[in-house]
Amino acid sequence: MLGLVRNRAYKRALTGRLDGSNPHTIVPSGGCTEQLFTKAMFAVMGRIAKLDGRVIRDEVSYACAIMTLMGLNTASRQQAISYYEQGKQPNTDVMYWVNSMIKVIGIRSALANLFLKIQCRAACVKGDMQIEERVMLRDIADVLGYSKAEFLAVCAELPGHIDNQPTRSRSFLHSAYGILQLKPDVDDGEIRRAYLRMMSRHHPDKLVRDDLSEASLRLAQEKSTAIRSAYETVCGIRKIRVCVTAVAGQSASISVEYPNPISWVNGVTNL
Repeated sequence: MLGLVRNRAYKRALTGRLDGSNPHTIVPSGGCTEQLFTKAMFAVMGRIAKLDGRVIRDEVSYACAIMTLMGLNTASRQQAISYYEQGKQPNTDVMYWVNSMIKVIGIRSALANLFLKIQCRAACVKGDMQIEERVMLRDIADVLGYSKAEFLAVCAELPGHIDNQPTRSRSFLHSAYGILQLKPDVDDGEIRRAYLRMMSRHHPDKLVRDDLSEASLRLAQEKSTAIRSAYETVCGIRKIRVCVTAVAGQSASISVEYPNPISWVNGVTNL
């Protein structure tokens, strides 16, 4: 119980960055909570990537994008990469780290929900979620406090599904372009314009004036989070400057340093 009340500022700030509600916030030191969350996040991500025996560039790029979303500094990024590599090893008990993490973030908390969604998306980077990945993620969902039905509902929101109906398999990057309503060969400048255009339509702060229901606002929040995640994924691949919405109707450009996916992959053994 004591672990749950510690580092509240860290958990609040991290939640704001990951769900897109406060993308500019500075994440304070989170002590043990930060260490356990980061360790579980990237160890599980590494295990998911390696389940089929190979790690591809898009999976590394996705991990880099999550590091950016979490606001990790250079030292923390290196530690996250280390956890990712440990997670790839078959003798690493990643479920132990998940169980340790949940003690400090809380069952069914906002961070638990975001953790599950991020890992499910990681499993779809190569295309459809495979059976080994689904079994592992179902076990993780159980530890996080979610039922099988709730886990399947999260899966239904993943790239490759529209209005909860499965569509043909597609890569995570292709889905990111689709969310932004862009073709993969567009110019860099059009990516930023598409992002701002989509956020102007779906950002909850702009819709609250319409007196929408709580459910509608929640749906808008999920949509804006998906848009922001897609935009940052595309920017990470192209290595271009990220522009994120600060408040309704405004935007701000920030320079994001993405680790070089190629150099990371080349430095990793047994891909």
